[in-house]
Amino acid sequence: MEELCSFNTSATPGGIDVSGILFAGLISTLVSTQNQLGNPEDYPRDATSLLLPEYDFVVVGGGSAGSVVASRLSEENKWKILLLEAGGDPTPTSDIPAFAINLQKTKIDWQYRTEPQQGMCQGFRDKRCNWARGKVLGGSSVINFMLYMRGMKGDYDKWAQDGNYGWSFDEILPFFKKSEDMTYKPLLQSRGNISYHATGGPLTVEKANVGHYKESFKRAVIEMGYEWLEDINGERQLGFGELFGTLRDEIRCNAAKAFLSPVKDNDNLHVVKYAHVTRLLINETTKTAYGVEFQHNNGHIYTVKSRKEIILSAGAINSPQILMLSGIGPKDHLEEMGINPIIQNLSVGENLQDHLAFYGSAFNIKDSQFSHLPTPSEQDLYYNFLMKRSDSLTNIAITDMTGYIKTNISTSDDRPDLQFNFCVIFANDTKSLSLISQSFGYDSETHTSLLQLIQLADLLFVSPVLMRPESRGRLLLKSTDPFTHPRIFPGYLSDPDNKDIDTLIQGIEFSLKFMETKEMKSKKGIQRKVYIKNCDDLEINTRAYWECALRHIGVTLFHPSGTCKMGPKSDPNAVVSPELKVYGVKGLRVADASIIPTIVSGNLNAPTIMIGEKAADMIRKEWESKDDTAH
Repeated sequence: MEELCSFNTSATPGGIDVSGILFAGLISTLVSTQNQLGNPEDYPRDATSLLLPEYDFVVVGGGSAGSVVASRLSEENKWKILLLEAGGDPTPTSDIPAFAINLQKTKIDWQYRTEPQQGMCQGFRDKRCNWARGKVLGGSSVINFMLYMRGMKGDYDKWAQDGNYGWSFDEILPFFKKSEDMTYKPLLQSRGNISYHATGGPLTVEKANVGHYKESFKRAVIEMGYEWLEDINGERQLGFGELFGTLRDEIRCNAAKAFLSPVKDNDNLHVVKYAHVTRLLINETTKTAYGVEFQHNNGHIYTVKSRKEIILSAGAINSPQILMLSGIGPKDHLEEMGINPIIQNLSVGENLQDHLAFYGSAFNIKDSQFSHLPTPSEQDLYYNFLMKRSDSLTNIAITDMTGYIKTNISTSDDRPDLQFNFCVIFANDTKSLSLISQSFGYDSETHTSLLQLIQLADLLFVSPVLMRPESRGRLLLKSTDPFTHPRIFPGYLSDPDNKDIDTLIQGIEFSLKFMETKEMKSKKGIQRKVYIKNCDDLEINTRAYWECALRHIGVTLFHPSGTCKMGPKSDPNAVVSPELKVYGVKGLRVADASIIPTIVSGNLNAPTIMIGEKAADMIRKEWESKDDTAH
């Protein structure tokens, strides 16, 4: 999921109530408009009644990677494909960009929470961070904030240098482009010898509609000496630039809409919704995966066999959980949980990584013409959105711009190591603030502190995001019950050399310099201290205070990855090969964000879709060759 910063999510400075969109008259309008939202005809019909005993390929998980894999494999008419998804169709409200935050803690969110760990998430309820993940066809692409960012060339080149052949930037760029339908024409021009974008793919990418402050923030970073980048996914990332999103005609273009809608009538593709996979079926003697067991929401338990392969695309939390429940994982942990038989001893659940963000560098902006704008009625707001695609319901509702800086902590290469979001919540917008507090899980005292601050003026958060953390977490089973959430230990800020903290503190120092620019001084920005109980006795702008604040309210960017690490056979921690095959088990691959060996320097939705594209390409080439040989 994209980073959460809904401080600008309210459609107007007064905020809106998402329940307003659900009244009967609005639904009637939705049905009558040519650009219908949440149209069930956009998605494949449930095929439970058509279920076959055997398929060529079974894909587990219909999210950002699984949708791609199933779609691309179904292009080969001679193969029969089954896609199993634990959720149902995306809801109408999920199509509206500004409503992204409202989707958390609903039926289309798995609603995960991390386990308490010393030194992280200390300022949230029960000292646990909330981890939203999409439980819906399209996965987290349905509930994320739609930012389209690929990461940096050096990220993928490092993968290849570490033994993951075929995954260098030059080798994976064609798969990014294969998916893409870029609508912003200036980016379609070649840059030197490389063209970074393409048209005609199933995933529509548009220039994002953002908030009111972008031009001011742009002038401020240019004043600081940073380059303004037209293409944040182009040759360079050091600097700041425009935002692009997975949007189609200013509504969300989720992965299911992009990849499954075009093939929804293919006879060789069956999609079963509300199918919770409980385990993989593996021959203990030959160590061959031959089928899947799942429970449908009708209460029935089904088993389906695969003739060729099972592709596990359930995400960085569910994929390792399913593997461990099936006897693939750390031997000691599986024995402790009483799992038998143990099929393969692999480091499943280790290497957990996430992007950590900090929303504690806060400033009131006294000189603002935006918080006094007239507020249209909710009915007018909905009408203008539905009929004209106007008003700020089309905003991606996350940040007015983004960009990267490089600190002096990162000395290994030239890649920037901090991303920034610039997030505004308008004065007196208590509705958005309440949604934010609920999403993050702030305790009541911190929430009250923020309420006091937004009564003074617009509230700006200049938020650094740690791109390549040294820290690692892990995921363990809590129970052998497949319906029980696993135990998530995020491991934030746990690196022994404190490099992660040092990097983020330099990001906080950047925010203070940003507010000292002439542009931001003209806005009469005033630094504020967010109340954090255990940090309140410390003086602001000291290292002790910022470290305390980071350990209390440093928060997830919803980018879990790495729990089924890709690596060469010589890597003792690798779970899958560069072909994404699970080591020691035949007929089984993993294709989702869990295979990422080291997290990329940007939002993970586009890279996860790329992983799906490359996985499908490798599978098709291998089996087309085998089929040709067999004939």
